[in-house]
Amino acid sequence: MNQKLDLEKEKNISCVDCIVISDSETGEAFCQNCGIVLPEMILPDKKDDDMFSDNTFTLHIGNRSSLRLHDMGLATFVGKFNHDSTGRPLNYKMKQTMKRMRLWDSRSKTQNTSTRNLRIALIEIEKLKEKLSLTDSIMERSAYLYRKTAKAGLIRGRSIKGVAGACVYIACKEMDATRTIKDISSSLQENRRSIAKNYRMLFQNLQLTVILPDLIKGIVKISNNLETSEKLKREAIRIFSIIKEHKLIAGKKPDVVASTIIYMASIKTGEYLTQQKISKVSGVTTVSIRNRCQEYSKYVKLV
Repeated sequence: MNQKLDLEKEKNISCVDCIVISDSETGEAFCQNCGIVLPEMILPDKKDDDMFSDNTFTLHIGNRSSLRLHDMGLATFVGKFNHDSTGRPLNYKMKQTMKRMRLWDSRSKTQNTSTRNLRIALIEIEKLKEKLSLTDSIMERSAYLYRKTAKAGLIRGRSIKGVAGACVYIACKEMDATRTIKDISSSLQENRRSIAKNYRMLFQNLQLTVILPDLIKGIVKISNNLETSEKLKREAIRIFSIIKEHKLIAGKKPDVVASTIIYMASIKTGEYLTQQKISKVSGVTTVSIRNRCQEYSKYVKLV
């Protein structure tokens, strides 16, 4: 009896001056003044984010087309079961016909060398998503660049992994993701020089624009790998702003500049990270750190 009264009270919950606000994520409606959730005005949870979600036909469609698939997700598929729509087995002649259909369907997907090349390259690009924690937008951009390269006839005589790694590196730079050529080469198990060479080739032939990397993100990334304190990170960003004012960054390798700034910040904060430790994490040589440190110490006092 008490439970029935509680349910009736919950149904009658309302405010005098209700200003209803709906939450699309939780599907609830609540009052802006008092915060009471209105159970009689709960919105239906629409899991389908398609623009035609009101149409029930969209619930039965397959995957959307994507540049990351060699056939863009529009290929046919002939099943391997010899049954019709009602579940009855096919007769002997129809089984032979279905066998030939499966054979030609599999052959039509890779009917020439360019299609097989594209299929292998997109598989290699897709492997980098999990290894480097890349987003779907970067993957789509990488696939678009590779397709554009193949259409321009720039892949012939070059390594598939080298061109694919260069496309991923360009996409990472355009999407402001801090991934180096060394990271990509180690994940693809491809020579670093091959990726760098193909990157220069694509840059010249596809008329791409230079996108300068964000050094602050590079400083934070190396600092996190070194497990430094927040005080050192703030000091490194302050040193970076001073060096940037004197225009000492142009033409320098971003990883070398970030490693040098972290080394200088460690001296300023008293943490004293060694050049050898920083070079192991960042992948640059200690000689490069020393040379940049001598140049930057003229503008930043370390003691």
